[in-house]
Amino acid sequence: MTAARAAADRVSLGVDFGATGVRALYAGPGERVHRLDVPARGWPWLVCAPAGAGVLPVAFPSLKSLLSGGRSVPWREGTADADTVVTRMLRALRERVEEQASAFVAQTVISVPASFLSSQRQALRDAAREAGLAPVRLISDSMAAVMGHTTDRDSGTFLVYGMGYDGFELGLVRGVRGHCRALRYDGATTSGGRAFDEAVLASAVRLLRAHRGPASVTGAPAEVWLGHRERAQAARQALSGPEDADASAATDFAALTLDLGTGPALRMGVTRPNMDAFLEPHVRRTVRRAQTLLDEAGVAGADVDTLLLVGGGTRMEQVRAGVAGLGRRTAYGVPELLALGALKHAVRLGGGGASSSGSSGAAALEEGLLEPADPHRDTLADAPALTATLFPPDDPPDPRRRDVAQARHLAEQGRRQEAVALLRDIVAEARELLVGLGAEVDASRGAEASAGATGASSAEAYPGTTSGGTGTYAGREAPDPAGVPEQRAEPEQKPNPEPERKPDTRSQSEQKPQPERKPDSEPESAPTEAPPAPMSRRAVRQLSRARDLLGLGQYEHAVQTSHAAWQEATPHASRADLLDAMIDVHCAAAMADMAPERFADAERWLRCAYGHDPTNERVRGLLARRTFRHAEELHRIGARDEAIEALGKCLTWDPEHPGAEALSRRLGRDVRNRRGRGDVLD
Repeated sequence: MTAARAAADRVSLGVDFGATGVRALYAGPGERVHRLDVPARGWPWLVCAPAGAGVLPVAFPSLKSLLSGGRSVPWREGTADADTVVTRMLRALRERVEEQASAFVAQTVISVPASFLSSQRQALRDAAREAGLAPVRLISDSMAAVMGHTTDRDSGTFLVYGMGYDGFELGLVRGVRGHCRALRYDGATTSGGRAFDEAVLASAVRLLRAHRGPASVTGAPAEVWLGHRERAQAARQALSGPEDADASAATDFAALTLDLGTGPALRMGVTRPNMDAFLEPHVRRTVRRAQTLLDEAGVAGADVDTLLLVGGGTRMEQVRAGVAGLGRRTAYGVPELLALGALKHAVRLGGGGASSSGSSGAAALEEGLLEPADPHRDTLADAPALTATLFPPDDPPDPRRRDVAQARHLAEQGRRQEAVALLRDIVAEARELLVGLGAEVDASRGAEASAGATGASSAEAYPGTTSGGTGTYAGREAPDPAGVPEQRAEPEQKPNPEPERKPDTRSQSEQKPQPERKPDSEPESAPTEAPPAPMSRRAVRQLSRARDLLGLGQYEHAVQTSHAAWQEATPHASRADLLDAMIDVHCAAAMADMAPERFADAERWLRCAYGHDPTNERVRGLLARRTFRHAEELHRIGARDEAIEALGKCLTWDPEHPGAEALSRRLGRDVRNRRGRGDVLD
């Protein structure tokens, strides 16, 4: 009875010690989990400090990164040591938990990055003990993520991809029925929320220095810089949200005002294509590091059961599209995932839980020794600076401005893709207005002309697309716009000659004037049918954006955007044309990168295109071509069985493919019997 009561007076606490805040979960024995909301305001999570080098004169390190460094941070009306502030924060957290639970905290587990230094870990342990959170254990964020995501019955290999404020971290964890073992870690600080937000702010500072000199960016207080950092973060989040989000969460243009009190405020703007171009090398580098991590651990990419995304940075659309394919399936961690994993481990350490394999407590977790990160690998020499545009404070450009002058201005700045996308929008809007004004003939001819221009630019911009036709879409003959043949034939009908033959029947002309002119009235009755509905502006914009994304190498995002454009055009008569354009995007994405690791994505995109139009011979041909190239690569690296399997698929798409036949003979196998297994055709 006494032991049961003592257990009821105890709770376990799991803490996610983040760079911009703390999330905490607690639970008593056999009780449900409770969340404790820790207010972000009132604590110096981020501070402003002088920068050692670079365009930006200041930096914004997190309180967490300053642990054990002896650095002072702003606190209340003065300053305090970073370790002291963390101690006070943990003490306030413990007091709130014990107040709400009417019990004392018996076991605490805190999740921290695997890259946390030994001195920082010791400083955090000391702060927790001084705050009354003893005993306390630390586990890595990757381990906490896997423990929070799985149950004691789950098994698998997990690649944890975390991107937060202080950088990105990769963790390879293997879990077997509640027993987790860390295989390898990697990470860096140059790709994360802090680096991205500072890049946005640096682009504004670069413009300010160029126009007003170096002195214009000095002397501003820390509070001013911190406020600008928050606005830079808001701009970055707006430009990296999903396209289908509401207007407050996603936009194609974000404005930022820089006012340091040294002169008139400076206004600048960043477009979404520029943000995409800036983020792409960062994401690409993290993917390369993930592939290297798997190679060093001796784990094949196909053996990664789950790619687990955690951290605020993984909510960016550019990141999600770039890392797709690192695991057989992708799971998106909830914000409380790390705290939940820490809580589960705390419960086990307290004897309140055990895995089905019989292991409990510390034995259910194996982290091993962590090697310090190599500072020489934490570089991003090929990363371009974020491009921003300056405009006067009293006459900011309307982000909705859509005229030819603006397109010409973009082209003069070297921003060709943005200019092309804007011109496409202008042409589509003009077509829509012309049809609305009743100018069907001109609208149709304008549509035909714009379609030809679009096809030319598409064939030029996307080398993966073959242009064997003469119309809009690469490799296919462009369909004539609806109504154009009839309208071109009107001048040849010449209704005037009919009255000229009427004098031969003058005696009957007064009785039959209407029947003779009735054929002439038919062209007037034909337009009673509603003209084809113009394609919606949103569909045109999405299609233009999909093509721009192809040029930026964002293939997955381009395919998804083309799907959205096609769905948007569902009620319109032009949907058939848009279907062809969507298929073109799929084909261009699939054929743009012939690397073996991109085959799974390429095949998926081509099969998707084939599912939309099973009669499309071009898609079948590209499927055969891409699969054959993959078979050649497999043969080159010695994967004979996989090459034979790929050749079987190739011959399913094109039974007369000469290259596949020749390679199969070289392999000494007849691969035709490997076709028809149902793994190619739906």
